[in-house]
Amino acid sequence: MLTGRNSDRTKLLVVIVLVAVITWFHYRTPLSLPFPHELFARLYYLPIFLGGFWFGLIGGTGVPVVVTLLYFPHLWMGWGESGFVFWNKILEVILFNLFGPMVGILTQMEHRQRARNQELQTLASIGEAAAFVAHEIKNIVIPVRGFLRLLRQTCPMDGKAESYIEIAQRESSRLEKIAKNMLTFARRASIQREPIAVEALLHDICHTLSEEFKEKGVELICNCHEGIGEAYLDLEMIRQAIINVLQNALHASPEKGGKVRLKAERGRKLLRVVIKDEGDGIPEHCIEKIFLPFFTTKPKGTGLGLAIARKVAREHGGDISIRSTQGKGTRVSLELPLLGEETFPNKEVSCNP
Repeated sequence: MLTGRNSDRTKLLVVIVLVAVITWFHYRTPLSLPFPHELFARLYYLPIFLGGFWFGLIGGTGVPVVVTLLYFPHLWMGWGESGFVFWNKILEVILFNLFGPMVGILTQMEHRQRARNQELQTLASIGEAAAFVAHEIKNIVIPVRGFLRLLRQTCPMDGKAESYIEIAQRESSRLEKIAKNMLTFARRASIQREPIAVEALLHDICHTLSEEFKEKGVELICNCHEGIGEAYLDLEMIRQAIINVLQNALHASPEKGGKVRLKAERGRKLLRVVIKDEGDGIPEHCIEKIFLPFFTTKPKGTGLGLAIARKVAREHGGDISIRSTQGKGTRVSLELPLLGEETFPNKEVSCNP
């Protein structure tokens, strides 16, 4: 069985051979025989189709261009032909360069849809497993935390034992948070849209996280368009998505002196929320996996923060994207579709007390 790379080389070779053979017959056939030339011109559609079908828009554009360059001398040699025959050949060349890209675009759309369907099936399976595991974790953690509290209240203990109890409580709280994130990811929530004051929401989020940022010495800056107005969104879902991304940015930021910028702007068709940090950036080989559930580059990360953020964005009909430069930081953009918006001037406020 051919591997992916070998298969692509074989397909490319097939296209090249077809174009070469058809072109060879074109130039070996006398101009006094118009019918074979018309047949050969039609045969060019086969490698053009295969180029678009196998290689997408690149192949669908590249093969017609090559065919046009190879076919052009034949047009030049037939310059003295009747106007109808000559312009028919010109039309054929135009159709070459329309047909190929069209096949390439349709092929890429079909591939994207297939990948999307496969992703949805995978996420559904992961979601079911995550929900089961999360429920089991909660069933264990809740009584453990209860007994720890009871132990702390009823049993006298020295400082060392007290510190052990505190560690156990902290880790059980972290485990409960992981279970909560897993349930959030697995849950198929129906969106409860309501008019949300975007500027107030962002400043509330900054206020909520200000102490967490201050403890690490990272400045959180809110750069919100003044008068941005309201948007119809699910308040809790959007709030959770933005907080998840901000916490990721905080963990990626250098301590003492780092900055994280939260920016929101409202355009004619969408609300865009952008979070930028000044961390080390994400390795290139991790970018494609960064939104996958349970994928994380942090030692104690759950790998669900960005997965939940993307789930929320897509459930609102939007999406999330990421750009990262190693050594300079990462930019995450959350885009949500809206209608009838206008843009406003910037207003920058530091959200640290």
